[in-house]
Amino acid sequence: MAKHYPELFEGDPELQRRARKFSAKCFELVSFLTDVLGVESVDAKFPRKVTYHDSCSGLREMGVQAQPRKLLGTVEGLELVEMKDSDVCCGFGGTFAVKFGEISGQIVDRKTQDILATQAPVLLAGDLGCLMNMAGRLSRKGRDMEVRHVAEVLADMTDEAPPIGEAVGFKRETAE
Repeated sequence: MAKHYPELFEGDPELQRRARKFSAKCFELVSFLTDVLGVESVDAKFPRKVTYHDSCSGLREMGVQAQPRKLLGTVEGLELVEMKDSDVCCGFGGTFAVKFGEISGQIVDRKTQDILATQAPVLLAGDLGCLMNMAGRLSRKGRDMEVRHVAEVLADMTDEAPPIGEAVGFKRETAE
């Protein structure tokens, strides 16, 4: 939305103008907090070791890398353990994971190895697609890891909802 939305209206100057105006108001959450609102710290507690994944769209399209780390550094008790290649794709990429499932699987396998190598019990990121992809692969591999959106930690709301990949009240049917 922030970068490519106006391109959809190249044939209509008025709609493209409106799309540019709209896109100028679109931000990634943590960059909005730090770069627009000037937030320098948060009043949150999360006494855990975490690792952080930089999403492709956040990093390459919107320049989000230092902002989450800056705010996470102010969370009481939180210890950030940087993973190897935190800026490398997790393999999701929207339709990429569907169109190129085998390649996507290989990429997320490599990513989850880097995540697990940190020995942090919590994985954070700012992109729900990435989080669902990595949480799904970790779960399928039988790895017990808490996966959360960075906003949950920054807002001190980790007790409000289950981690990504853990459904509330869901019971899997088993064949007998």
